[in-house]
Amino acid sequence: MSAQNRNARSAANNRLLVLALAAIIGAAMTFFISYRIYGGSAEALSLDAWIANMSAQPDFQNVLLVNVLVGVSVALFILEMRTAALRVTITVILALLFGFAMTFVFNLDTANRLIRGEFRVAVLSDAEPIENDAVDLEYGRQRGDDFNEPNVRAPVTEAVYTFEGRAGDVVTILAYAASRRSEVNLQTALIAPDGTTIEEATSATEEQLVTYEEQDLRTVNDAVIENFTLPTDGVYSIRTVPEAIPVGTVLREAFDATSNAYNAFLLGSIGRVNRWAVWIQDALTLILVGLAIAIVFRARQFSLGAEGQLYFGALISGLVVLAGGTLPGWLLIPVAILSAMTAGFLWGLIPGVLKAYLNANELVSTLMLNAVAVQFYELVLTFQLQPPDVGFTRSADFPAVGNLPVIVNGTQVTIAVFFVIIAVIAVWLLITRTPLGYEIRTVGNNLKFANYGGINTRRTIMLAMAVSGIVAGLGGAHLAMGIHRMLILNISLGLAFEGVVVALLARNNPLVIPFTGLLYAYLRAGAQFMERDANISFEVVRIIQAVIILLITAEGLLAFLQARRTRAVPTEPTAPSTTMESPRLIVEAAKEEKSNV
Repeated sequence: MSAQNRNARSAANNRLLVLALAAIIGAAMTFFISYRIYGGSAEALSLDAWIANMSAQPDFQNVLLVNVLVGVSVALFILEMRTAALRVTITVILALLFGFAMTFVFNLDTANRLIRGEFRVAVLSDAEPIENDAVDLEYGRQRGDDFNEPNVRAPVTEAVYTFEGRAGDVVTILAYAASRRSEVNLQTALIAPDGTTIEEATSATEEQLVTYEEQDLRTVNDAVIENFTLPTDGVYSIRTVPEAIPVGTVLREAFDATSNAYNAFLLGSIGRVNRWAVWIQDALTLILVGLAIAIVFRARQFSLGAEGQLYFGALISGLVVLAGGTLPGWLLIPVAILSAMTAGFLWGLIPGVLKAYLNANELVSTLMLNAVAVQFYELVLTFQLQPPDVGFTRSADFPAVGNLPVIVNGTQVTIAVFFVIIAVIAVWLLITRTPLGYEIRTVGNNLKFANYGGINTRRTIMLAMAVSGIVAGLGGAHLAMGIHRMLILNISLGLAFEGVVVALLARNNPLVIPFTGLLYAYLRAGAQFMERDANISFEVVRIIQAVIILLITAEGLLAFLQARRTRAVPTEPTAPSTTMESPRLIVEAAKEEKSNV
């Protein structure tokens, strides 16, 4: 067997291995997501019980279908990226670890306040208290303070409360943590009117915990002075201080809180069907915007115009739906979607013309046009579409026939799933199988080379930006007709700009963008549930996003430096004669490839 045959067989075996690995990981991902959604866990639900529970749910077939598509996107990610998939995965893992560290630092302060934090003091007595200006704590009245409060420069280290009683009054003093999660260990002392300490307590017994359960006594770390008889009349003081806290206790509490937060972050989006739907509907928009941005990035045009194109797509689709409410849905929905795509095309064509004929910087022009689009959208919404009896800025509800049909009841997961599939395939075919796609790739690789090859670069740049607007306009229609079902302010919530991260993670590969869109939407949805379930700021995900962009940029910078180093290394001129002919040969080869396409 020749070396060429051996190499071909080895390459075929490698492809089969990658294909098998991608299929296994994709299937495992589909099963894991479906298992978690319908209540499955390693210790709580058997496989048979999970199947029975899932089968009893409405529309479970459609949920499984979407999860299969998620698995397919994972498989495509592995097949298309191969070794680069590992780098992307490592990039995301490093960003998640950095986010974990930031969350841990945030929780250090929270843990410290939980451990040395808010507590309450109560005086229980059947006696009638005497009132005067020196008293700040009546019988049965609860007070508290917050140790190490963030806005206090010098943290409180003790709290003193006063009450007035008569000789013979029997009082019970409770000092306890206000939070059930707190581990504050309290010491309390009763001080007589003459300033002497007459009783102290550092803990509570199990019997006292039962007796004073209704008064919120919780742990043996609470302090109780029980049934003490006051010796004289006068104003008594209660001094309560927390004991010194070991550093290890604070670290353990912070780590536990961070682990709980990340559990909500990483698994919260697949805990129930309604949470899963938040992830999927967000991912659909991100995938569409990522596709739009990938088209212009492949032409090496740093256009950020997807935001404005998305707004115009939402506005035009909304206007069509509101005006055509009497039309049947099978007609109204396609007309609205095509109108949104047309609006995106036209709005994307403007910066393309400015770039092609006036050499205007596409970054500046698209950002300015985004501002125009957003302000025009808000102007029309506020003064033309807002009903008079609505208390906030929005349009009237869309007629039911104008909303995208739902495929999972009780959610906003709609037939936009299939629109996204069509868009992914269409963009992939455009980039890889059409003359325009070849021209876009050639312009993106080398503009001068494209000019030498006879490509009309002005036309290519214009069409790249305009076609990008078609996909972004479809994303706007999905937001208006599928998610909000009305027009509202801030309809995109910055999704268009976050589509840049989706496109960069996918290396502008249309077949990989579904995975990166799902991944980034998963992080966004997880951040919502982390904020809701663990009281951790959504900005943690902003940190993760920034780290991902920095790592991708660093990877590109490293490749650039390596290329410069390679060019700097002198090589022996093995074929001098081809050096002079190489420009002509390259141009002829480019023309031949173009004609073959």
